[in-house]
Amino acid sequence: MNQPKAHMSFTKQAAYEELRYRIITQQLAPGELLKDKDLMERYGIGRTPLREVFLELQNEGLIKRVPRAGTWVAPMDFHFLKQVTEIRIGLEGIAGELAAERISEQQLAELDSILETVKAHEADPKTNFEELLKYESAFHNVIYASTGNPQLEKLLRNYQSVGARFWHSLVFSREQMAEQFRSHRLMLAALKKRDKKTCKEITEEHIRNYAGMINDRIGPES
Repeated sequence: MNQPKAHMSFTKQAAYEELRYRIITQQLAPGELLKDKDLMERYGIGRTPLREVFLELQNEGLIKRVPRAGTWVAPMDFHFLKQVTEIRIGLEGIAGELAAERISEQQLAELDSILETVKAHEADPKTNFEELLKYESAFHNVIYASTGNPQLEKLLRNYQSVGARFWHSLVFSREQMAEQFRSHRLMLAALKKRDKKTCKEITEEHIRNYAGMINDRIGPES
């Protein structure tokens, strides 16, 4: 793994987000060895915060750690992804309903801000659309937090991380990304109306479409 020296110190959260992004977009390939020394140098962080970053990524299924052996980017297992996605359909529907009921005005403003930022990027022909993955994840995370259910939020954040990585591998394109944000704009409109039924339908359909893509890849009977 070619790791340039860090020109600045990252916070632990910033290091986590950047490393997560590099795994999801496969800048770090499945099975690639993650060397503690190189990452500590790259991000300007110590061994303890790096271990905490690794724990978060391991909980999300993005890395594999073997005591006294090393840490690797997790392999791409589409059968595991299919299982996770089947579970996620129902959980996303619950999250949509709870979000419509419990989301705060501040959280609605956060979603507005995310989509306004995305709109500006979409209008810029120089935009690297891989960068928009960060805003896609941020949108989901605000909704998960708005459910007011920390256990549900934790599950969905982990599943969303796994899903984002495989989605990038399967179908990533400018058109697909634009479609994701069209769906998010419909979701925000439904949230503002406190329309639980529509929020549930949008979130479930979003994951069902993804499940269909997985089945096309490995077959529905696999």
